[in-house]
Amino acid sequence: MSELVTLSKTAPEFESYLLGTFSKEKRALPLQTLNVNSASETVTFRVLPLKDILCPNPLTVCFMTFKVRSFLLVLTPLLLMLTKNIADGTLLDPLTSVIATVGVLLAFIAVNLRNDYMDHMKGVDRVLERSGSRAIQNGWVTAAQVKSYSSLFLALALLCSVPIVFAFPSVAVVIALSLVVGLWAQFKKQNSFKYQIGGELALFLMLGPLLTVGYQLAMGAHFDQESFWIGCVWGWLVLFVVHLRNFMNILPSAQAGFANTVNWLGFDKSRRLIALWWVAFLAFNLCYHLLFAGSYWGIYLTGVLAFVSVNFIYKLKNLSSSVGSELRAVFRSGFALFLITIGLWVFECLWYLLD
Repeated sequence: MSELVTLSKTAPEFESYLLGTFSKEKRALPLQTLNVNSASETVTFRVLPLKDILCPNPLTVCFMTFKVRSFLLVLTPLLLMLTKNIADGTLLDPLTSVIATVGVLLAFIAVNLRNDYMDHMKGVDRVLERSGSRAIQNGWVTAAQVKSYSSLFLALALLCSVPIVFAFPSVAVVIALSLVVGLWAQFKKQNSFKYQIGGELALFLMLGPLLTVGYQLAMGAHFDQESFWIGCVWGWLVLFVVHLRNFMNILPSAQAGFANTVNWLGFDKSRRLIALWWVAFLAFNLCYHLLFAGSYWGIYLTGVLAFVSVNFIYKLKNLSSSVGSELRAVFRSGFALFLITIGLWVFECLWYLLD
């Protein structure tokens, strides 16, 4: 049988309810959060016995908790770098390449879990219904468990880095820079970097040039400008999706006091930001191909992406409200461009590998 419990932030048991450590037999599901991330914050929980939690099969729980679909954010640039080095004949150490791939995935899972934990504790995922994995809010796992899993996966990722650093000491510089950027982003305001003005820069660096350059060095290859360019182009595309998602949540985020570039700019200016961001991506992608991958693929990809962008730009331009189905349609259209870009890049990679 369930019961409703409302707690203020000053209540002694408030944190234990958020963490899920208040009981071993029950889970507290947050139903409503008022005055989020403030001294007067209050949360209403539905407290249920564990046996009454609607939980899918363990595989689905793992899939959702670890946000497996988001693995595209790291697997795509790794594929681009792997293809580049195979085509150039600079993949000198396959073993360290495999270890680096596993290490990157482990680190990415750790960061995802840490973000889910922070966003739950700070109220982001309790206010924004489409934010996070929803595993904590649905009661499948507790916030305390997610925090522990994050520490475990981070330790495993660092363990994977040891043989790579011994083989190629220059990788240590990239790992150190990534740790500095990650720690700054996570602990600057004890909040997720996605909800700090300018915090998107940390995401750009970690999923962009730091990732591609580090992976390049882990293969035994030397640093080159192309690996840096690939990271910058990919990081720019990732931020396009981040801005899109923040734009979809612009009203509830603003009401809750969450800060990011989109909220800071406001509705109208954010529309222009997203449109210009996509156009700039097309230009950067074309420049990369003209410099390193040939004019054929550059012109072909740019032409296809420009053509399929027309519908997205039209919907974005005619969007008149920060709520409703039209806003979600803009997000779906923009995210489709993201997936189409990945599909075209994968096709390009296969072309090079099979040529």
